[in-house]
Amino acid sequence: MTQLDIAPYRNQMPTELQGDLVLPDDIRPHGRPDTSTGSILVTGATGFLGSAVLAEALAECPDTHVYCLIRSSEDNAAIRLRTYLDNLCLWDESWAGRITAVVGDLSNTSLGLSQKDAEILASEVSLIYHSGAAVNLALPYAQVRDVNIDGTIGILRLATTQRPKRVVHMSTMSTVDITAHTDNVLQQPAPLGHFDDMVTGYARSKWVAELLVEQAAARGLDRVNIRMGALSGHTRTGVSNANDYAWLMLIACLEVGSTPIMNAPTNWLPVDDVARATVRLGLLPEAAGIHQILPSHQITYAQLFSWLRRAGYRLSAASFPLWRERILAQAIDGSRNVRIIGSVLPAGGLPGGAESEIRCIDTERTFASFGIPYPRLTEDGFNRLLQTARRRGEIPALENGSAA
Repeated sequence: MTQLDIAPYRNQMPTELQGDLVLPDDIRPHGRPDTSTGSILVTGATGFLGSAVLAEALAECPDTHVYCLIRSSEDNAAIRLRTYLDNLCLWDESWAGRITAVVGDLSNTSLGLSQKDAEILASEVSLIYHSGAAVNLALPYAQVRDVNIDGTIGILRLATTQRPKRVVHMSTMSTVDITAHTDNVLQQPAPLGHFDDMVTGYARSKWVAELLVEQAAARGLDRVNIRMGALSGHTRTGVSNANDYAWLMLIACLEVGSTPIMNAPTNWLPVDDVARATVRLGLLPEAAGIHQILPSHQITYAQLFSWLRRAGYRLSAASFPLWRERILAQAIDGSRNVRIIGSVLPAGGLPGGAESEIRCIDTERTFASFGIPYPRLTEDGFNRLLQTARRRGEIPALENGSAA
């Protein structure tokens, strides 16, 4: 058994935070999990990614029971889960007997489980998909720490209690040093960036969480760590994440009738494609390790704006400073979407206008070798998002009333 040297990482952190990087000594894996038997646990099932992971797990494993950790009261946990899935157009009535909502709380290292539920999960589960996280990019480290760090410790402790379990940990490309590439091919795995380079409390907390998972892996934990970028809407249901930055940007453009002139890249990939790949990686014993998912073909905001126009929206183009002025002016009395975008738009425009396409070739090859379709957002998939958003009243109707 090896130990991961965390000293170089600990030294990057303020003294008062360095204790967060220490994996408790009692987390000691034993034995190899058999994911072909046992139940599945999904965290974050009332979140945009976790709900898609749940749907894909139920589809991929039709004979497997799935537990979902839900922050709720005993009486409302199942109702809250079903209501959320209904709202995303994901709920399938055939799932009713296959899902158990378990009351829990990721903000503490015991997961807030009752003694009975803790015993059930420890003895029955062989595979954990851990997507639960506090993702609000506006919150500082201190306010996301408990869920994102203590919750990860709780999951790792559960994974090493009684029945051996594999942990599929969902992380973010925001934790890595994106400059670690040669000829536009990112290292696999890319090294973590410096703690001070993490610009949000969320990214910093996931940076710490990754190191906790890798310490457990060095002790023998069977883990799959998946770093992913931004997630577009679900291309089967057409439902988008109302809090996604790129989606909010597009809605703001539609509301002001204008797009900025810019070519900044977005690493948008369909949430259902990424969730399907995540579930399949979790089921493959040989897929243990770190995987990084970036688009195989770069999509820029300019391309998304072009797709909006081809879908039938009449949008003028303006320099970024002028467009930003329009957004800020409308934000005073405008919709929630315009207010949110107006509050976070940088004065100089989004970075990366001249950035080269960065790819994760090793991940693309790994997916191909496992027979996993590589996630990709297409114009047809994008149009489904627009059609659903119009039907749900989330974006303006087309002027001529035609569908894209």
